Formats: sequence, C-alpha cells, structure tokens
Amino acid sequence: MGHRQILVGRRPAAIQGLDEMFDELYEQGRHPNDPGLGRELVEQARQRRNYIPRPAEDDFAQALLREYRKYVEQRMCGCHPQAVDYGTWRGRPREHIPWFPTLAEDLCDGCGACIEFCSFGVFESTEDGKVTVLEPFNCQVGCSSCANVCPPRAITFPPRSMLDAFRPGGR
Repeated sequence: MGHRQILVGRRPAAIQGLDEMFDELYEQGRHPNDPGLGRELVEQARQRRNYIPRPAEDDFAQALLREYRKYVEQRMCGCHPQAVDYGTWRGRPREHIPWFPTLAEDLCDGCGACIEFCSFGVFESTEDGKVTVLEPFNCQVGCSSCANVCPPRAITFPPRSMLDAFRPGGR
C-alpha cells in the first residue's frame, strides 16, 4: 500500500492507501459530488491506518474530495493516475522522512523568493497571493536554504537532529 502526499488546508499530509481507495470508489461508480462522500473518505482513510485528528476532519474531508475529483477527471480522460515515486533517502522511502518546509501563513508576504530559489518544485503561489508547500517530498533532505532567502522568515524546518533517527545506527 503506497503513500500519497496531499495538502490539508496549507499543511502536507501523507495518506497511506489513497490510490487504492480511489480506485475502489471509481470502480463502484462513486462520484465526487455524492452526498456524504467526504466523511466516508475520512473513515476509509482511518481504516487504512491514517491518523486524522477529530478537529481536522472537515479539512481532511475537503482535501480528500478535492484529490478524488482530480483523480476522477484523470480517469475520465483515459489516464490512470500513478503514485509519485519520491525515491529514497539512505535506503528509506522519501515520504517516510518528515523533512520539508513549513510556511507560517501569517508571516508569508507572497514575495516568491522561495519559489524562485528552489529548483525542486516544492513551493507554489496561491490564489490569495501567498505561497504554499506544494510538493514537500521534493524537498532535499537536510536542505533548508530556502528559509535563508525568505525575507519575512516565514519558512521553518524541523531540527536537523531529527534526521539522526533515520540514519543507519543513529548519528
């Protein structure tokens, strides 16, 4: 069962088994506008061992419905959406390494310095003139240089020491 990254609000979340879940719903003829489908998606995600906090259920339901709409559109065009292969870092699947930028929405002024700087497609402009983390697992593990080019200092990363848990033998 693969992982797929989605944006829930402005925060990335890795969802396990999402492609399989979408395949099943599509084969059942479920439409993204079916009443109650958002809540059903949240429950199905939980059954696939995904942690979804109760206070964030509405945000997850909206995000899962948005992603299912995209999935249905692709399938209707004759495409079969494929899970993204983010590669590995020191032998572990990249999506298992929680190294990616977090943007403070209240600090971001939409200058786009991070978008211009990062050549890996991590960031994207939003409709409201801010920036969001579009592809967090495209971020290079251990790199935090975009935080240094952000004038309002809206970008943060986890402490580098967190990476020790993912290195063979610790440090």
